Amino acid sequence: MSQRKFISKEELSMMWHYLFYTFAIAWGTDFLLIMLYRFNLLSENITLFLYFTAIGFGAGMAPAYAAFIVQRKQTGIKLKAFCKQVFHTSNMRRSIIFLLLFAAIQFAACIVQESYLGNPWYLFILFIPMMIWGGGLEEIGWRGVFQPLLEKRFSFLAAAFIEGVIWGVWHLPLWFIPNSTQGDMNFIAFTLYCIILGLTLAAAYRLTKCIWVTILIHAWGNTVLGGMYTLTSLNNSPSVKTLVVYALQIAAIMLILLIDKKRRKFMLK
Repeated sequence: MSQRKFISKEELSMMWHYLFYTFAIAWGTDFLLIMLYRFNLLSENITLFLYFTAIGFGAGMAPAYAAFIVQRKQTGIKLKAFCKQVFHTSNMRRSIIFLLLFAAIQFAACIVQESYLGNPWYLFILFIPMMIWGGGLEEIGWRGVFQPLLEKRFSFLAAAFIEGVIWGVWHLPLWFIPNSTQGDMNFIAFTLYCIILGLTLAAAYRLTKCIWVTILIHAWGNTVLGGMYTLTSLNNSPSVKTLVVYALQIAAIMLILLIDKKRRKFMLK
C-alpha cells in the first residue's frame, strides 16, 4: 500500500505564504512596468533600462526572495545559511551525472522540434550566465521550496503538474509588457512547456537534492530554446509533434526515477 501523504499546518502555511510573496513581488513589478509603458511616464530608453533591471532583480528574483522570506519566518535562517543551501551538494558525482543527463534530455527535446539559429556555438558560454540570472535563480523558490512542499500532499507527478500550471500563470503579466520574450508566445503552449520543464527540474532535484543543479538545467533550457534555437513550439498552439516529444520526455524522466528507485532498493538489501 502507498504511504498516505501528509502536510502539516506549518508547511501548508509556508506554501501559501510562498505563493503570496512570489506572486506579489513579481506581479507588482510587472504591473509597474505595464503602467510605465502604457502611459509613457518615462522616456523610452529609461523605460527599457528599467524593464531589464526590474525583470531581472524584481520579477525574476521573486521566487528567491519569497523562499528566503518564508524560511526566515519558519526557521529564522540567516542569509548566509540560505545561500549555502543553494550550493549544497551531498554527492557531487551523482549531481553532475544527473545534471548532464537531464540537460541532454532537455536539449534533445529542443533540437527535435526547433531550428538552429546559426549563432556561434561559443555563445553558449555567454548565454548560460545570463540565463542563470534571467530565469535560473527562480529555482531557489520553485524547486527549493514549493515543489517539495507540494509533494508532501500530492504524488510526484501531481505535484509537478500543479507546480507547472502555477508557474505558467505566474508569467502571465509578461504578455502585457512590450518587448517581453513571452509577448509573441502562445500562452497554452508556454504553460505546457512550464509543466514539462517543471517535471524535468523536479526530477533533477528529487534525485540530487541540489538547487544549483536545477538552476543550471533551467538556464541551459532557456539558452538552447530561444538563445540558440527557434521558439516555434511556443509561438504556436501545441502540435502533435510537440505533444509526442513531451510524452517521450515524461516517459524518459519517469523511467530514470524508476531505475534509480530500484537501484537504491537493491543497494539496501
